[in-house]
Amino acid sequence: MQSVLKRVARERLCLILLLLVIHNPIYLRASVLTFDSIQFWTGAGTNRAALVIQWNDGASPVSLLWGYRWSGEARGIDMLKAIAGSTVSRDDGQSTFLPDTSTGADPRLALSLINYSFGKAVEALVFTEREVVRTQNDWSTGFWEYNIYGGTFDYELYDAEGNSVVATYSRTGTDTYSMVNWFSSPIGASDRPLVDGSWDAFSFALNFLSTPVEQPSPVQPPSPTTKSIQITSPSELKITFTTTQNIKYQLESTTDLLAIDWIQLGSSFRAIGTESTFFLPIDPLIPKQFFRLREIP
Repeated sequence: MQSVLKRVARERLCLILLLLVIHNPIYLRASVLTFDSIQFWTGAGTNRAALVIQWNDGASPVSLLWGYRWSGEARGIDMLKAIAGSTVSRDDGQSTFLPDTSTGADPRLALSLINYSFGKAVEALVFTEREVVRTQNDWSTGFWEYNIYGGTFDYELYDAEGNSVVATYSRTGTDTYSMVNWFSSPIGASDRPLVDGSWDAFSFALNFLSTPVEQPSPVQPPSPTTKSIQITSPSELKITFTTTQNIKYQLESTTDLLAIDWIQLGSSFRAIGTESTFFLPIDPLIPKQFFRLREIP
């Protein structure tokens, strides 16, 4: 019996590994119309804002979109760091980047910042998934232009003689892209206050030439993958999946890989971290069983 259990467990391990290499598309080909079109949200709260990144690297789609939720006060840099899976920064004049303590929701997006006396500036944004790598570096072949819509703040304008006057930017936020009128921000993301319905866009000005922000395509959350599989006992299997925080999932199983309907195991859940672990029973009377972790829209 012990040898039978081990053989069944080995078969299941192979089948699970084969099953979970199927990936979701990186993005939806449809362009964003409203906030309801956004597929990848992070954060929690009553307010919503959108982040657009446009590399202008010749790849398609031109720009990608994420969503951000919060309550209370938040600034553009808060949204950017909440979405970027990793953030590093260096002080102005220094060459060494130090990792940030914050960890954002999308592990495919990496952010590099420069710390100036007046605030933080984006140096690089790198998006990587499988064979797709999109990257641009600030001040090497251009700069990251910061465009915004929605919110209220004061800023200074200067004439040819260096005299300043205070101007005010004020626009009511919107969840509809057709209502967005992009404005090249005179303040950085560290100072820009977000409001419900804000839109922020980082568009790389290649060769230092400004490029209009194009209607973005919504990013899909990364597909869950198998991180580890372990036989904890003759009657139990432990599987750990990589997951994305705040994304809703359902664990399912079937005895027929070609089946249309899969059996739901337990209730659906929202991931609270980058890993989700399940302890599954091994039934010696079931020769083959398939498991999958399915993302729920």
